Amino acid sequence: MALMTSMRERMHVVLWALLILFLLSMTIGGLVGGANIIDEIFGRVNPADAIGVVEGNRITPDEFIRAVNIRVEQYRSSGQDPDERLLHNIRNEVWDNYIQDILIYQKIDEIGLTATDEEVLHHLRNNPPQFLIQDPTFLTDGVFDPAKYEQAINNPQGNEWVEIEQFMKNTYIPNYKLQQYIASSVVVTNDEVYNQYIKDNVDYTIEGIHIIGRKLQDEVAQPTDDELYTYYIEHLDEYIKDETRNIRYASWKKSPEKIDTSRVYEEALSIIEEANSGSDFAKLADQWTEDPSNQVTPDSGRGGNLGWFGKGQMVPTFDEAAFSADAGEIAGPVLSRFGYHIIKVHDTRQKDGNDEINASHILLKINMGSQTRESLRRKATRFSYDAQDFGFEAALDTHQISVQNADNLESLSISVKGIGYLRDVVQFAFNDQTEIGTVSDRLENDNFYVIAVLDSIIPEGTNPFENVKGKISRILTIDKQKSAALVLATDIKSKVDDGATLTDLVSDDSRLELVATDKKKLSRGFNSIGRSYGIIGALMNSEVGNVVGPLETARGYAVVRLLDVAPIDSTDFQKKEVNIYTSLTNNAQQEAFDTWLTELKDGVEIIDNRKYFY
Repeated sequence: MALMTSMRERMHVVLWALLILFLLSMTIGGLVGGANIIDEIFGRVNPADAIGVVEGNRITPDEFIRAVNIRVEQYRSSGQDPDERLLHNIRNEVWDNYIQDILIYQKIDEIGLTATDEEVLHHLRNNPPQFLIQDPTFLTDGVFDPAKYEQAINNPQGNEWVEIEQFMKNTYIPNYKLQQYIASSVVVTNDEVYNQYIKDNVDYTIEGIHIIGRKLQDEVAQPTDDELYTYYIEHLDEYIKDETRNIRYASWKKSPEKIDTSRVYEEALSIIEEANSGSDFAKLADQWTEDPSNQVTPDSGRGGNLGWFGKGQMVPTFDEAAFSADAGEIAGPVLSRFGYHIIKVHDTRQKDGNDEINASHILLKINMGSQTRESLRRKATRFSYDAQDFGFEAALDTHQISVQNADNLESLSISVKGIGYLRDVVQFAFNDQTEIGTVSDRLENDNFYVIAVLDSIIPEGTNPFENVKGKISRILTIDKQKSAALVLATDIKSKVDDGATLTDLVSDDSRLELVATDKKKLSRGFNSIGRSYGIIGALMNSEVGNVVGPLETARGYAVVRLLDVAPIDSTDFQKKEVNIYTSLTNNAQQEAFDTWLTELKDGVEIIDNRKYFY
């Protein structure tokens, strides 16, 4: 009672405080682009103001979208038009780069890394950034020309170097110094270089026995419910899940129909008529064919030329039509699973008693046309209207559409079972305005039109035991099989040490897999065993004749006898030593940087609002 009285007495103060905060947010919001001070105080960020915040640094939607668009244009300029999945990957790449850049620049400021004018000049002359090395201005026959570059540095025509110098001073050199700072902890020893040479260049010959855990499945007891539940309880933190949502959806696949087949057939007849009227077949092929192997460069093709080929090398319908035609004749349209082919036979011959022909072709793929696309779009739209007006179930019955389920969608899911990548469906399911029973508008990806309905919402919490029981069973079964393989491998090793031959042991036990005499470089991996770091280390520390094991492999355990080690070519080592050192150093420095960056990210406050945009 006293608590309620106290709250009532303080409520007018709370209300006045909220009013003041509201007025402040209106005032300050007008100055800083709509930021909500209440959100700021409670650690929230309005998605309209920031698509993300990293350690207090805002990433605005405009700048993020601009960065994504620049990356998309880079793909398009290289001839690749990003689809939805690639676009998603690009957004993730840009996001990761923003986080990395913000943290790196904060660390540069913290350490106090700067650059002098002398350092700028030194780096421009001796360590130019990659974009300058690749600039067409400084290329000769596609290769960086130091003379052209030096000429440009020594004879500036105006202020063209000012922005580059600022970039070098404020960004490039501080980043370079940071990398050197991190790399200074990396040490590659002579022993590491020598050992890497051995792994890559020296032949080791072995024989052995591989005990594969899966082959022991009949001997291993299935995990009991008590074992499964005990594992579940011990690993409970692995089964904590966010809120998930279940939907159902109707879909219309974007695929060609009969009208499209007829349309492409008529196009093929028209091209044949043009070719028979004297038009050059090669030019027609370069103009019309959709065979990707015809393209040599963006501006030239092969004229549809297939060269010489024999019977059975092409799909059956193509093969039959081509070998039924005479030299100089045009055959088609011929339908195959690839589309319609128009074939021109240039010549025929017999080689080694077999018929061969030299031919060219034009491939016309049967793609969905605009009429089919519009028809499917109308069907999906009508279904959406009916589902929203009369209910999803009624629309299914009226339109005679089958339905599919997509369960356990997460807010960051990017694909939907049965339809592939379609982020819009996930956004619909998790929209604040979407309630159970809400029907979506028409949604689409490259392959489907989709109408979805939200079926249920599963709150965040711990994934029930029954939901993960099967997964745990597989984990424990594999563990049991591997444990059984270790016991058997230990017994095999003992028998080999006592004089038993590998061949006899394998012939007496079908569970064992013989590793016959095998000579390989250690870095390549051996037959059956594969590439195992444990085996590499054991063999490098063994002498010829030694039996080592049991050694863990990806599939079980192995017992191995070292039969021979090729002599080391000291002259070859001296030739390769510097390159090996450079490669190991670069890898170690990259690993050191990745580890440093990962540790830097740990504990960093990151607000991610991307789900409100994509």
